[in-house]
Amino acid sequence: MQDIKINISYSITTNTFSTPEPNQSISQQLANTVRKLQEEANNSSKQSDEKMEARIQAKIKSGKKLSSKEETYLKEHNPELYMQYLRIRKMAQCLEERLKHAKSKEEVNDIIFQTFNSISDKDEYKEAIINALNEVVKDFQHSDAFQKLPATNEEALNHKNSNIPNSNNDQNDTDDRIEPSEHDFDPMTWSPLQDVIDAMPTFDMSS
Repeated sequence: MQDIKINISYSITTNTFSTPEPNQSISQQLANTVRKLQEEANNSSKQSDEKMEARIQAKIKSGKKLSSKEETYLKEHNPELYMQYLRIRKMAQCLEERLKHAKSKEEVNDIIFQTFNSISDKDEYKEAIINALNEVVKDFQHSDAFQKLPATNEEALNHKNSNIPNSNNDQNDTDDRIEPSEHDFDPMTWSPLQDVIDAMPTFDMSS
């Protein structure tokens, strides 16, 4: 029974059993079996790594975000591509923040044009960058925030100005009181003595 166990080897990749070559010693048979198992395990791991990296590269090229697991794998196995991925995501995040602060659809279009126009034709990852930015643009244009924006910069300005006289809250009242003194202050004519003179009492000479 012991000889039967030793003289049978198992293939991981084919899920089959095989018998050893004739005239081999027990130690040789065992060593060959272990070696084959190691080779097949390494080949299986290599194929898995190749599939993982191919999937990651496809996602980056299409402008998609990687999962945490994929980011960790990429950082360990391809640091150079990982740094490029971080650069692409940073550009996408910057565009997203700029779009969130746009005051009109016209400004949104200007931001998009400026961002895409700044991408160098010589950038090796231009396609991946464009696809990542397109993902940001598409998501923002389908958001409620974009739908609520006025069409033009002029409409946005008119809307802002029309709201100023109608603001009656305490904060706006405070701002109204502060602003005149700020605008009246002239640093070119001010001197330390001016504060002293302003603080002195006044006398009614008519009495």
